[in-house]
Amino acid sequence: MNEKVEKLKHLLPHLLEHNLEHVREHKKWVELCEEAGLTEIAEDLKEVVSLFEACTPYFERAVKKIETL
Repeated sequence: MNEKVEKLKHLLPHLLEHNLEHVREHKKWVELCEEAGLTEIAEDLKEVVSLFEACTPYFERAVKKIETL
């Protein structure tokens, strides 16, 4: 198997988990901002969370595809 494909087999699951970690961490910051009364910043961070969450299915699909190679 191609060396780059092998590297991707290792990397893609890591990228998926890393993305999920970002979602969890950003959600914590949303909560902290809301508790501090920083509602506009919390709303901005909610958008950030949404964007990271939107990436998740693409990472999941890529992981499934690379596993079949």
